[in-house]
Amino acid sequence: MSVRELPDRPPCMAHFPDGPYRWLELHHQGETYGHAALAERGSDLELHLTLSRWGPQTRRRVAQDAAWLRREAARLGKTRILGLRAGGEDSFDPKLFRFARLFGFARAWVIQAAALSLEHKK
Repeated sequence: MSVRELPDRPPCMAHFPDGPYRWLELHHQGETYGHAALAERGSDLELHLTLSRWGPQTRRRVAQDAAWLRREAARLGKTRILGLRAGGEDSFDPKLFRFARLFGFARAWVIQAAALSLEHKK
């Protein structure tokens, strides 16, 4: 299997908020090709995926990872996996929906969010 649980957040996901995430490394024969973050949200399993390499081999590996993810979601009693993409300004990626369909995801939504940081002064 090419999914390995990490004890800490990978640098490529440093922008994620603190929360109940499981950090995963996707690898093949010792070479990392991506990272994932999972969080249980009620009956859903939230998925964030960042790939550092792409190509035919990586696509096949991600397909195997998706099969592992389905089994993991079932083991946890989840009824749905929600694939989410977090990006900065002007980072809407229309290829996301095509990518998601390759692995069986359907019913895509566009969600926008804004953050307001609060600084507490003493």
